[in-house]
Amino acid sequence: MIEEQEYLDPKLYYANELDDWTKLWCHDTSFYHNFENIIDECVYFPNREAVLPLVTIYSLVPSKWSKVLGILMCYGREGSGKSTVSHLACKFHGQKQTFSATDTFASIRNSLDKMRWLTSDKQFEKEGAILCWDNIHSSTLTENKAIYQMLLFGYNRASEKISIANSSGENLDFYVFSPKILSTVDPIHLDTRFRELHRRIYLIPHKPYKMFTAHDKTPYQHRTIEDRLDLDSICWDGIEDKFHQFWGDKGNCAKYAKLRTSLTRKNSQYSKNLPKSITSERWTITIDLIVTGIVTGKWSSPIEAIEYFDTYWQYIDSEMIESSATIGLLKLFINEQVGREIAINQKLIAEGFSPNDIYLSPNKLKDKMLFHAARGELDISATNKEISEIMNQLGWKLTTKGWKQI
Repeated sequence: MIEEQEYLDPKLYYANELDDWTKLWCHDTSFYHNFENIIDECVYFPNREAVLPLVTIYSLVPSKWSKVLGILMCYGREGSGKSTVSHLACKFHGQKQTFSATDTFASIRNSLDKMRWLTSDKQFEKEGAILCWDNIHSSTLTENKAIYQMLLFGYNRASEKISIANSSGENLDFYVFSPKILSTVDPIHLDTRFRELHRRIYLIPHKPYKMFTAHDKTPYQHRTIEDRLDLDSICWDGIEDKFHQFWGDKGNCAKYAKLRTSLTRKNSQYSKNLPKSITSERWTITIDLIVTGIVTGKWSSPIEAIEYFDTYWQYIDSEMIESSATIGLLKLFINEQVGREIAINQKLIAEGFSPNDIYLSPNKLKDKMLFHAARGELDISATNKEISEIMNQLGWKLTTKGWKQI
């Protein structure tokens, strides 16, 4: 007979050896800056100033009070730190797991229900729900339509209900709104099969530190890659209390509700004078992040926040051109053909006048793409359908008069 032995719990032993997260916390700085400092210690970003605030704010956004949230997508090669963002966000929210490409819709849905609801009738909501995937693939979205629908419709409370038929043919309703973070090595943000998802993505480019440019390394000039904090060297137990205490404060929640309402009013001064980079679709998925940033202490006003997001979206637009040869060439073609007319329309809109209709020749566009394809300069097969999808994404629709700017 085997004698009963005392169970040796690794967590207890490691807890005595690991540094505690409280050593990283500074009581003299804001809620936001404490979490930003922790992320900054753990992840090195190319173009740090453009993306670190967004990663921090998204990690702190209150799921209970927010209404429209895009998907934070960390994209880059292996060893670039993208998975660390997902793991940190889970710790901040008090969630114990990230999901993988092999997790089923049913398991993810059940986990979200446990995170989100206080009661079975789903009338009362908890704070802190967040879904984080570690290393998701394009095939995950093509092979599992339910997960893709969860991502597609779960960005907005107004459209969060999805219906799935069970084995008996009965439709079951699920509510799938929450913050969502993906890490991936696949260029999902460029894949035309996921065009509808593209409008709901905040792209966070990653790359290994050895591939950083001199500009990328500037914020880290007094640090080396060895100085980066390893998540496993810290005991994170209890850090979620900071998150829940902050969003359990009536004053913070009241400020959130008041500020969000002011930004979404019909005649809001902020939505009328947005920079060109912040389109109406981008504005919709930016509002809750602006409110989170102001309430947590990153910015003092919406104007300051809008200036930051203008910088962020300009950076992402430039990354998209560099990442996709086809998109870059199409943008160059559009500028060559009608760049002057677009500039005139921008002035007309700024002065309160209606813009002129702008058209592109379908034949010229087709010939241009065939020319680039023959030279091997495109990164997609460039079928009519794929080119049409990209043109739609860039703000053009095909009519009987040609490609019309919309």
